[in-house]
Amino acid sequence: MLRPVGPSRWGMAIWLALGLGAILGVTAAVGRPALGSALGLGFVLTAVPSLPVAWRPALVTMGVRGLAILVGATLAVLTSEHPLALAVVTVAAAAGGALSVEVGPTAALAVVLIAIDVPHDPGAASLVPYLVGGLVVPVAWSAWYGCTVVFGRRGLPAPPSGRSGAPWRERRPHAIRVGIAVAVAVGVAGLLPDDLVGGHWLVTSVVLTVQPVARETGLRLAQRLSGNTVGALIAALMLGTHPSLPVVAVLTVVLFTLAMALRPVNYTWWAVTGPPVLLVISEYPALFPWYEGGVRLAMNLVGAVIVLLVVFGAPALGRLRHPDAAPDFPQRDSSDSVYKIQSRRS
Repeated sequence: MLRPVGPSRWGMAIWLALGLGAILGVTAAVGRPALGSALGLGFVLTAVPSLPVAWRPALVTMGVRGLAILVGATLAVLTSEHPLALAVVTVAAAAGGALSVEVGPTAALAVVLIAIDVPHDPGAASLVPYLVGGLVVPVAWSAWYGCTVVFGRRGLPAPPSGRSGAPWRERRPHAIRVGIAVAVAVGVAGLLPDDLVGGHWLVTSVVLTVQPVARETGLRLAQRLSGNTVGALIAALMLGTHPSLPVVAVLTVVLFTLAMALRPVNYTWWAVTGPPVLLVISEYPALFPWYEGGVRLAMNLVGAVIVLLVVFGAPALGRLRHPDAAPDFPQRDSSDSVYKIQSRRS
């Protein structure tokens, strides 16, 4: 679970972290720290899970994610007061995003997290901060890229050639599995108590766990459960002492730097450092209860059960009933590992 699959990206991570730090610092300085949550959420959704190092695929990735956030935020604003409609668009965003390597979970995460973040009775103007926050990402990425070119540092690949990832037709079985798993997660989340803090993390855990290949899904389950356990402890220690807002912002930027630098090395590092960042950004400047990290871990456990049943249990039952049927998962390694995708582009 900790085997390196790619190089670290400290330079890019530092520049992106400076962008996030600028968002949190400027909004606090002008007396509008609550705006930092919307701007920061748009920024994080655009930047994660990682960005290519070549300029052409990076621009495509950021542009596609920006469009996905716009669509997801619009749907979230329109349906945030209508639970059934919100559930439908969440499932549709998850399944639709699974058809594209570039979109991936971004659209579904945008729907879920922005629906939680937007105020009651939101209007079209409430979309603007998320889009502005996303626009900070290409600025920070361009600053990193420019420094890399000017100072002649290593790490810039040759221009990409050919297509990356499987065609959307080949990803349809994966999209169907994602849609079914997310639909189950949305249904279970709807049964949770209304006063439960952090129940939406159940849906995001399923969105982020299901992969196109069964073996990769099993690995992702193990990485998320082990990493989120440590991440929950970090969140509890971080907020159990009720730190001041500047301290929270600094710690968030540091954790974001680690998450973005080490995510291409191995997903487990993101599973450790990423959850506290998402927890803080989603509720900034308010401090969530110290135990919400534990609630998020519990939601990951429930999500893991859903993924096991949908991705492994249902196909196994089908093979028992029809032993001659071919397995639904592709036999080749078509993992959606961010590093492998970037390597194919490089």
